[in-house]
Amino acid sequence: MDDIMSRISGLLSDEESVKQLSELAQMLVSEENKETEEKTEQSSEVEPDIGSLLKLTSLISAASQQDKNTDLLLALKPHLGEEKQKRVDKAIKLMRLIAVWNIAKENGLLQDLI
Repeated sequence: MDDIMSRISGLLSDEESVKQLSELAQMLVSEENKETEEKTEQSSEVEPDIGSLLKLTSLISAASQQDKNTDLLLALKPHLGEEKQKRVDKAIKLMRLIAVWNIAKENGLLQDLI
């Protein structure tokens, strides 16, 4: 579990990784749109879905945003022992994941999973 959390945290903290995830999500959305259009219109042209792109950008911004709770934890971190500092880092990572999850759920990106 710690290994997964550290990898997810690494991805969310690195701007290049977030950009790559965004591009991957855009590819997946465009493939889904392509399949839908092929079924309905039987055409090979696919126009980008602006709504899906906006949803993805909100996910990316949620991953990079800090709120007052993470700011508080980061302010307290230097005053804690090494073990508790690690726990603060995990808590911040979880808070970011929950924020991304909530936005994805609100935007309907998780309809097939839930």
